[in-house]
Amino acid sequence: MSVNEIIELFQSKGVKATPQRISVYEALLSLKHPSAEMVLERVKAISPTTTVATVYNTLDCLAKAGVIEKVLTVDNKMYFDTNVKRHYHLYSEDTHEIRDFYDDELSGLIWTYIQNKKIQGFELKDIKIQLIGDINY
Repeated sequence: MSVNEIIELFQSKGVKATPQRISVYEALLSLKHPSAEMVLERVKAISPTTTVATVYNTLDCLAKAGVIEKVLTVDNKMYFDTNVKRHYHLYSEDTHEIRDFYDDELSGLIWTYIQNKKIQGFELKDIKIQLIGDINY
């Protein structure tokens, strides 16, 4: 993704495209489901003066704007995902690896089930599923 495409994405979500935010997003794109520490390490390699607070605040800002998603794992560790299309995650307890998993049939089943349940006072907006196990190669 080019810098211009990142700027356009940010603008479409109402996020100001500062150099720091662009560098954090570029780091996210170059890593697969990274933790904040991984992003910080990547950004600092390019821009050593970047602070921890800048990276954390940027990740929070991008998540709130819907540019990225937060992925909380069962070991209570936060990771980040630039893929904001509907998908689920496969999480390996052994390696802490996260993989994307797409299943439109599962999505349809859950949406239909919840809509048919008619849970009073609840409106379904999104579904987050994390399948936990071991990823074998």
